[in-house]
Amino acid sequence: MKLGACIGMGSPERIDILKKIGYEYVETFLPEAYQADEATRYAYLDALARNGLRCESSAHPFPGTYNPAGEQTKDDLLRASDAMYEVVSKTRFMGNSILVIGAGGVRNPRCENPDWDNVYEQLAVVCREVISPICKEFGLTAALEGLQKAESPTFNLTSQAVATAKKAGCDNVRVMTDYFHIFVEQEDMSLFETFGDMIVHAHIANPAGRVMPCEGDGAGYAGFFDNLKKAGYNARLSVEARVQGEFEPTLAAAYHEMKKYIW
Repeated sequence: MKLGACIGMGSPERIDILKKIGYEYVETFLPEAYQADEATRYAYLDALARNGLRCESSAHPFPGTYNPAGEQTKDDLLRASDAMYEVVSKTRFMGNSILVIGAGGVRNPRCENPDWDNVYEQLAVVCREVISPICKEFGLTAALEGLQKAESPTFNLTSQAVATAKKAGCDNVRVMTDYFHIFVEQEDMSLFETFGDMIVHAHIANPAGRVMPCEGDGAGYAGFFDNLKKAGYNARLSVEARVQGEFEPTLAAAYHEMKKYIW
C-alpha cells in the first residue's frame, strides 16, 4: 500500500519534505488547483517533478448546483454537469486518477422533510448522469466519501456510499473510506470484506482532534488496517489531518506510525 499526504498548493517546499520522509504521492483539493494562479501552479508542479512524486488523488465537492431532494429536471442535471466539468477539465494538469467526492454541505437536501429514499435515488442518478460521464472523459475514478453526520446527513457510512455507487451502476464510480469518519460513526469495519472491490481510496487521521497520527496517540489503527487487508484493499492511504506542531516532525511521526501497519 502506498502512503501519501494531503497538502495544499501554497507551500511547494513541503513536497520536498514529504519526499525526504518517504511519502510516495500527494493529494490536493481540486478547487484549490482551479483557483490557483499560474505561478502557484508552476511552483507546485515543479516541486512534484523534482521529487518524482505525483498528485494521485484529489477531492472535489459534489456538484453544488444540484439539490438531491424532490423532483429533479434535466436542466438541474445539466447545470450540475456544467459546474463540475468546468473545474475538472481545467485541472487535468494535476494528473490525479482518483476523484474523491465529498463536501457534505453541497450534497445534502435543502428542504425541511426530505424523502430519504428519494434523496439516495437522486444521488445515484447524479453519479450515473453527471459524475461518471465526466470522469470517463478524463480517465478518472470517482470515490464517494462517507462523512460524519455533523458534516452530512448522507453517506455517513462507507456501506451507504457503496449502496449508492452500486445503484448508479457505473464501473468508474466507487468509494473511499476514512478512519476518522468511521470512528465517529462507529461503523462496523468487518463489513469491508463484503464490498472490498468497491474501495479505491482511503484516508486516515487520529480521531482525537482530527490530527496527524503518531506513536502512542491512543487510536486503534490496527483494526482499520486489518479490515482493509481482509477486504483485499492494497492501493493507497492519505494522511488527512491537522498538523499539530512543526510540519516535518509531525509528518515524519505520522509516516512512521502508519508504516507499522502497511503491508
